[in-house]
This record gives sequence, structure tokens and C-alpha cells, in this order.
Amino acid sequence: MKNAKYHSKQNIMKKLALLLIITLCPNLIIAQPKQNGRAPVREKRGYNQRAGIDTAKLRILYALNAKDIKNEDTYIDLGKLEVGKRVKKYSSEFLAISDQKAVQWKRENKFTGNVPMSFWIGGQKEHQNHWSELVYSDYIIRGNKLTEYACFPFLAERENSKYTEPWPLMKWTLSSEQQNILGHICQKATCHFRGRDFVAWFAKDIPIKGGPWKFGGLPGCILKVYDVQKIYVWEAVAIESGTFIISQYPDKLYPKSTRKSVWQRQKKYNSDYWNAIGWISLEGRGTPKKKAFEPLEKE
Repeated sequence: MKNAKYHSKQNIMKKLALLLIITLCPNLIIAQPKQNGRAPVREKRGYNQRAGIDTAKLRILYALNAKDIKNEDTYIDLGKLEVGKRVKKYSSEFLAISDQKAVQWKRENKFTGNVPMSFWIGGQKEHQNHWSELVYSDYIIRGNKLTEYACFPFLAERENSKYTEPWPLMKWTLSSEQQNILGHICQKATCHFRGRDFVAWFAKDIPIKGGPWKFGGLPGCILKVYDVQKIYVWEAVAIESGTFIISQYPDKLYPKSTRKSVWQRQKKYNSDYWNAIGWISLEGRGTPKKKAFEPLEKE
């Protein structure tokens, strides 16, 4: 009986100690990590507060790092470039589809809690509940200005912010090589941009000076682009005509920042997520090792 009482007191003390730690350190995570950067909470992104800012008549869908270009389940992301009269926007179509399902489900069920796991974004299973700035950032171009709405991972949403910079002037060198992509004859171009060498294939018969992510500056739409190491590869899989509302996250949820600050924080959470959010183990386990990370922009 004495031993039982002793163990009971020990358990109570452990619970009190745990409660004190959580109270004093609200951002502390006490768990065994399974992934290096979890998907952020929808509400903190403002997914259901987006407002229309333009209407697109054309959009282009891009596979990111596809293992099989004909199978969406092998993509890391399905991105989309929407082209309006005043605005161009690049964002994740996988994320948009997931958000639309969540909005509809919550409306029908009058429920504000977690939506079913089946509403996670599409693509490779190991990435479905995993954060990446290439999936969870929106890039909006107005004239010669580009704004990134940068959303950070789970328990780091306080870092959500935006910055505006001149739409980067990429100095391309044109080649005579050609390639057929989705029925369009594309010309090859190369450039060095922020620490990486890129190859692009653009279609002159689509008179849009844009492409996925921040790419642009060519006399036609970029339908395929990759760095020479092929760490990052975008390839167009569909060109769609219609009427598409271009929407924007609420500015109030994304304080102003700078590209350098956002870039540094994205690197930090990509390479050392669990340390960055303050993870510890009460069981004496070591901090998870840093993850090798190759930033798209090296500088």
C-alpha cells in the first residue's frame, strides 16, 4: 500500500510539473515528432477569409517534382498560374481544392473542428500533411511588383507575413533548341538567379510573361522550368480557359516583412523545425536531427 501511495504521489507530481511547463511555455511541444514540419492550421492561414481581387480567363496547372507526369498522386504539388487583367497569381491548386472541400463540409455539418483526413491536400502521401513554402505561399504580381504571402508551419503560424519586392528581373539567354509541351512549340532559355542555374522552356504563342513561382521575363509563357540539378522541376500539365476568381489572403493576418526575413525563417523551419518551435522530450529523448534542406533561393 505504501508503494502504491508513493507511485500515486509521483504520478501527481509529474502531472503538476508537466502542467507548469505547458503554462510557462505555451509554444513548447512535448511529443515524439513524425515529420519535419507539419501543415499549418487552416483558420490561421485565413483560408475562409479570402477576397476576390481579379478575374482570370486563363490558368495553367503545373506539376511540381512529379515522379510520373500523368499521375497527380506522384506530385509534391499541383500549382496554378492564374492570369487576370490586373493581377497574376501563382499558388497551390491542391491546397485550393482541399480548402474548398473543408469550407463545404463545415457549412453542411455546422462544425468548426477538424475536418476529415481525406480533405488533406493531394499528391505524394508523405507530403500530404507536410509544410513547404512552395505549397503554402501565394505569389501575387501586380505590374512589376511581386508580393509573397508566406504561411509558416503548424505552431509557427505566428510567423505568417508578407513582403513585396520588384518582380525579379531574370537575365535569360535564349537558345535555338525546341521542345513540344502540351502541343506548344517551346524555346529553351537559361539563366542564373539567386544562386541557382535554371533552364526554362517557353511558348511564344502564349503571350504571357510569366510562369510558376516567381519566374518570368521571357517573350512567352514558361511551360517547363527546372534548376540544373533538377531538385525543383515544374512542368505544365494543363492549360485551361474559363472564368476563375483570383483571391487573396486577408492582409491583417500577414504583417509586413522583408524578403530576407521571410527567407531566413523559411530556411530555419525547413531545416530544423522541431527546435524552431521549441520541441522537448520529457522522456529524455534527444532533439531530432536537422533535416538537409536545399532552398530554392540560395541568396
